[in-house]
Amino acid sequence: MNKKPIHYYDFEALEREAIAFGGLYREWLHPLTGERALSCSIITLPPHNKLKHIHSKAMPLMLPQEDEVLNMWLDSSLTDTEVFNDLLKPNLPQDLITYQIDKPSTHQQISEGVLIPKDAPPIGN
Repeated sequence: MNKKPIHYYDFEALEREAIAFGGLYREWLHPLTGERALSCSIITLPPHNKLKHIHSKAMPLMLPQEDEVLNMWLDSSLTDTEVFNDLLKPNLPQDLITYQIDKPSTHQQISEGVLIPKDAPPIGN
């Protein structure tokens, strides 16, 4: 059987930036004990063409670095989720550096970093 070798990669933001992933969380209350628990998940999107050689099945939702978008995302009083529809398309809102690592448990970098440039903003923005 001819299995493809497994390669692991990591991503970094440029200096003085962070990667903000879009996710959801929910607080659960046990009906008998009153115990509270939180669950969370990262929203995934179809793969991005620039990342298909690394993530061929999906990519996480990456939020733009603008304060307005981040504040809206974190605003629990915002109930009109349609304002986020444009975010639900594969998009690289910032430059990323990617490099190959040996395996997730040791996370040793085994290749030089490669710049993956951000996408151009949509026309009209």
